[in-house]
Amino acid sequence: MPLNTSSSYGRFGQRDDRHRRLLTDELSNPNDWPVCSDWPEAEPPAQKSEHYGDADFLEQQLRLFDLIPRHLLGVVLLLLVTSAIGVGLEASYAWMLERVAHGGARVAALDLAAKGSLGCWFSSLLLVAASVAALLVYSIRRHRIDDYQGRYRIWLSAAAVCFLLATDHAASLREAFRDAMVVVTGTPLTGDGSLWWAVFYALVCGAVGSRVLMDMRSSFTSMGLLLLAALVHTLAVVGQLGRLLPADGHRVIYLTGAEMLGNVLLLAAMMAHARHVILDAEGLLLRDEPPPEEEGLAETEPPEAEEDDGDTRWMKIDAPHAIPQPVFQRAETSMSKSTVSPSISTSVSPPLNRKLTKGERKTLKERLLRERMQRER
Repeated sequence: MPLNTSSSYGRFGQRDDRHRRLLTDELSNPNDWPVCSDWPEAEPPAQKSEHYGDADFLEQQLRLFDLIPRHLLGVVLLLLVTSAIGVGLEASYAWMLERVAHGGARVAALDLAAKGSLGCWFSSLLLVAASVAALLVYSIRRHRIDDYQGRYRIWLSAAAVCFLLATDHAASLREAFRDAMVVVTGTPLTGDGSLWWAVFYALVCGAVGSRVLMDMRSSFTSMGLLLLAALVHTLAVVGQLGRLLPADGHRVIYLTGAEMLGNVLLLAAMMAHARHVILDAEGLLLRDEPPPEEEGLAETEPPEAEEDDGDTRWMKIDAPHAIPQPVFQRAETSMSKSTVSPSISTSVSPPLNRKLTKGERKTLKERLLRERMQRER
């Protein structure tokens, strides 16, 4: 069979030239070029800001939770520092009183009896910090998986009450509420009508504080600090109503000192419980080990107990056993039932609750073959 390679080569060669020209025309059109992207390594890193670059340092900045002390010593230091600041403000006010007694002028920033002084500012700052700590507790407690009743919502109310008290220290809301209730009801109850705001604060703070105290029952430290704060604030309110202290020059020192000490204890209680819930969320709290199971009571029972009546002795009971799985077996045919003698069937047939072993199957097969050969003879 002759091979015409030259003719076939020329015929296919013209077709290949036509294909190459079409391909060249397609590639010469820039609109038909495929869109190609550079490798990611060739691109420069994207700049987030013109002045700070990629701003990697933001990932290393402190979070708001990092301000909560992780050790109990941090709570103690916070309590000591804030108490020292309060003592310094009280000493400054006492120095100003001595200066006024010798003919000097009052310093408005050091006058604890005046609104807008450093004492009012410090008390408001403590209460705002306690409100922020309550919000931190809420942000963690709402993720607790066993709080089916939603008791974590009380921390929002606690934050609102702390913020209300802070606003009262800065803007004297209690005096405005007192005057409004006296005008509406037409009676000041007793004295100048301060009992109105005292009753209102007692109801609000008592309702919220009792529920917060119940939620703090897992931390005895925060519970103790909250109870001390409530006691000190109660003494301050009773003193302001004129039932505890005489109206002398040192009354302001006692009352403002009690208020600042109560706010310091409240902030310490919130910080202590925020530390508790953070450590609980991280699994760093020491858990009480569950009581060991009572195993081997018969072995641990003293010997003299066995000499008692037999009905009162401890007995060791085995654990429940697993239910055996069903065993599938082939049903016996009528021929095998008729041919196998009773002696063989009783000796060879296995129980129904297990399979035949390899040796039993071999023995049964040999006996059946032997009996078949005997019958054929």
